[in-house]
Amino acid sequence: MEREESLQRFAQYLHRRFPDRRTAIDYLSDVRQFAHSCPKAWREVTMQDIDAFVDQQRQQGLASATIHRRVAALKTFFDFVAEETGDLAWPNPVRFKRHAGKLPRSLPRDLSNEQVERLWAVIAEPRDRAWFSLMLRAGLRVGEVVSLTLTDIVARPEADRPARLRVCGKGRKERMVLLTADAYAVLTAWLAVRPTSSSAAVFLNARGEPLTANGVEWLLHQYGEQAGVTVTPHQLRHTFARQATEAGMPVTSLGKLLGHTDISTTQRYTAGADPELCAAYQRAMQQLTAPVLSIPPASVEPPVGPVPSPAPPVAPPCAPTVTPSPLTWPDWEAWAADLPPAIRQACLAFVRRHWPTWKPSRQGVNARQMLWEFGHFFSWQSARRPLTHPGELTLADLHAYQTARGQAGKATATINRTLDYVLALLRDWADQGQPVEASVFRLRALPQPERLPRHLSEDEAQHLEAHHRARLDDPDPLARLETACFFILAHTGLRASECVDLQTQDLDLITDRLVVRQGKGQRDRIVYLSDTARQAVMWYLAGTARPANAPLWLRPNGQPVSYQWLYGHVCALGEAAGVPEVTPHRLRHTLATRLLNAGMDVTRIQKLLGHEHLNTTMIYARVLDSTLEADYRRAMTQIERQQMPLSDIPEPAENWPRRQLAERPSVPADSTLDNSV
Repeated sequence: MEREESLQRFAQYLHRRFPDRRTAIDYLSDVRQFAHSCPKAWREVTMQDIDAFVDQQRQQGLASATIHRRVAALKTFFDFVAEETGDLAWPNPVRFKRHAGKLPRSLPRDLSNEQVERLWAVIAEPRDRAWFSLMLRAGLRVGEVVSLTLTDIVARPEADRPARLRVCGKGRKERMVLLTADAYAVLTAWLAVRPTSSSAAVFLNARGEPLTANGVEWLLHQYGEQAGVTVTPHQLRHTFARQATEAGMPVTSLGKLLGHTDISTTQRYTAGADPELCAAYQRAMQQLTAPVLSIPPASVEPPVGPVPSPAPPVAPPCAPTVTPSPLTWPDWEAWAADLPPAIRQACLAFVRRHWPTWKPSRQGVNARQMLWEFGHFFSWQSARRPLTHPGELTLADLHAYQTARGQAGKATATINRTLDYVLALLRDWADQGQPVEASVFRLRALPQPERLPRHLSEDEAQHLEAHHRARLDDPDPLARLETACFFILAHTGLRASECVDLQTQDLDLITDRLVVRQGKGQRDRIVYLSDTARQAVMWYLAGTARPANAPLWLRPNGQPVSYQWLYGHVCALGEAAGVPEVTPHRLRHTLATRLLNAGMDVTRIQKLLGHEHLNTTMIYARVLDSTLEADYRRAMTQIERQQMPLSDIPEPAENWPRRQLAERPSVPADSTLDNSV
C-alpha cells in the first residue's frame, strides 16, 4: 500500500471510529508528522526509527502528554496497516512502554478565585459573560457551550430547584446539567439581546452564525491578557470541579454533572481540592503540636513587611529561574573507558534515552547513579568472566553477583537495585533485536527484610520542634531559612528533593497549601501547612516580593538551596538540638507515624505523602504500641458491651450493660433438644 493511500484510508477509518471528535484530526496529524521525519516505506520502519522520532519530539520540548498521544497514534496506525495489508505477522515497530513512557500525574489546571474575579471584571459583553458563566457554574466544555441550542434550555430555575440544560457531550453522550439562578440570570440577559437568526444556536458571532470553539478560545485569551491571567476554556471546567468539591459535593454527583463515565476521571479533576483531607490534617497537627505549644513560643508574630531590628536582615535577592542543563554531565566520552565498547555504548545509550524522562533537577543525579551501577557491575563481571556485549550475560552470572555482594556484606536493597538496572538494560538490548539469554529474566530479587520506619520517638520529635520554635523570631536570615525548611519538611512530609525544587508560585499562604510538582513518579500533589509551618515561612519571606518562577528557598548570598545544603543543615540542626541522626527522610517517616497515631486515616496519609500504593505508606508509618492498646481497648469495650459476658469479672452478668436476654427469642421450658443431629 502506498504511503499517501494508507494515510487516506487511515483518515477514513478514524472518522468512522471517532465521529464528532478531535481524535481523528489529532491522530492523522501525528502520523503525518512522523511520515515527514521518516521517509521510509511503512514495512521498513523499525523500532529505532520510532526512537529517533520520540527523541526529536522531546528535544523540541513537547509535553509528555503530547508525545504519549503521538506514540498511541503511531501504534494504532501500524496495527491498521498490518490489518489492511493482511500481513498480521508483521511486528508493530512501536513499543508503547518504551516509547510513550509513563505519563506524569499533574494537578488540575484550575484558576484561583482571585483570578476568576479579575477575569469577570474585564468581561463586559452579555454574550461572553453568558458562555463564561456556563463553563464556570456548570462545568461545560467549550464544545458543549457552542453546540447548545435554544431548545436545550429545558427548565427555568424555581424557588427550590436550579435551572436545567440538555447538553450533548463528549462521545455524543447526552446529559442534564444544572445551573444556578445567578448564572441563569446572566444567560437570560444575553438571550434578551440575542439577534434574530435562522440558527438555533444559543451563541452567535457578529455575522449571526453559530459561535465556534476557536472563537471562544480566542475571546477568552484576549480577556486573559487584559486581566493578566493565562487561561483556557478547560481551566474554567477544572475550576468548577474544584469549587464544587471544596463546597462539599460528593465526587459521584460531580462526575455525573461533568459527564464522566469513569469516576477516576472525576478524581483527576478534583485532585487539588480535598477539604476533608485538609481538615483531617489540621486536626491531627493541632493535636501533635499542642504539647509543643505549651512551651513558651516565639514572642512576636511573623512580620508582614521587612523586620525592623538593630541589624535589619537583608532579604536574599531573587535568583533567576534554574533551567535544565544540556547533556554535558556526566562526561559521556570519558565514562568507563576500560569497558568493552559494545557494553559501554549500550549503557550510555540507555542512560541518554532515559535522560529526557527525568525531572530536570534530578537528571544529573539519576544519570550518575545509573552509570555508577553499570560501571560497578560490569567491572566486577569483567574480572570474573569477561564479556564483549551485554547479551552474553547468563542467569549464573547474575546469581554469582547476588552471592558475592551478599558475602561482602552489601545491603539486599543495594544488590537488587543494581540488578534491576542490569535487567532493564538487557530488555532494552533485546528490544533492539540483539541476542539475549532468555533465562536471565527469570532472576528473582533477593527477599528484603521488613524493617520498622526510621521515625523519631514522640519525645525526640517534640524536643526537636521546641528547639526550632525558639528560633522563630531570630532575625538572622540563615536561621530563618533553616527554620522554615525544617518545619516544611517536618510538617508536610516532603522529600528533600521536592522541598529544594519548590518555587514561589507553589506557595499559597491564603489557603495554607503547597503544590508539589513532579514528585516521585512524576506525580503532582497538594500538601497543607500547619500554623507553625506557615508562621516560619512568613518570617522567612519577611514580606518580600519575588517572581512566581523564582526558587522559594534562597540562601543569604542569593544562591538557591541545593539538596546537599539542605541535607547537611538538617543533620547539623538535629545535632545542635541534641537529637542525633536527623535527616530529611527521617522527618518524613516521623510525620507519617505521628499522623497515624494521632488518628488520621492511613489513606489520607498516603495522599499527603504521594504514595501510589498503600503498602508503601505502611512502611513509613508505624502503629505505636500505645495506639494499638488504646484502639484494642476501645474496640473490645464496644464489643463486650453488646455481647454475652464470658465471666462475672469485672462485674456480674446480671449487671452487664447490654440488651437483656429477654429481648431475644426464648426457648420453651418444655422443649427438648433433638440429639439426633
